[in-house]
Amino acid sequence: MSINDFVRYSQVLYALTADFVRAVPEDKWNFTPAPPVKSGRPPALHRIGDGFAPFCKQLRHVVCARGIYNPALATGKVDWTRKHQHYVGPLTREALLAALDDKQRDLLAALEIVDSVAPIDWQGTPFSFAQFTWEFVQHEAIHHGQWSVYASLAGFDTPLSWRTSWGL
Repeated sequence: MSINDFVRYSQVLYALTADFVRAVPEDKWNFTPAPPVKSGRPPALHRIGDGFAPFCKQLRHVVCARGIYNPALATGKVDWTRKHQHYVGPLTREALLAALDDKQRDLLAALEIVDSVAPIDWQGTPFSFAQFTWEFVQHEAIHHGQWSVYASLAGFDTPLSWRTSWGL
């Protein structure tokens, strides 16, 4: 994938994410189809039976993940140790949407200077720029799939952009 292709697609991905954020009714902001269970396992070892975070926490996770991906384009290394430092604000729609906006601007700025030939170290595995972009998109798209289930179970419509793009 070229840098310009990823710039264009990142804008589509961002718009779909932001559209969903705006579509969630206020009374469903904390909705989860299966509340998380205290399993005693570290987060990396959670299982499906452990439940799902409320939507607002899933959105915070997406913001934090973007906060990891963006600097990796400049440093050439994904640094998961700082995951929770990329957003420490409230779990409100306004604050999280503003943080998502900031991360998108940061991504576009990083793409202005990225060396698309240099590998990116993904926990010891060298990723090409194309592989990195696929991982970026796949991660957020997985959450889009989860959120379509959230909307269905919570009884609200997905945004028009989702229904016209994917039929979800």
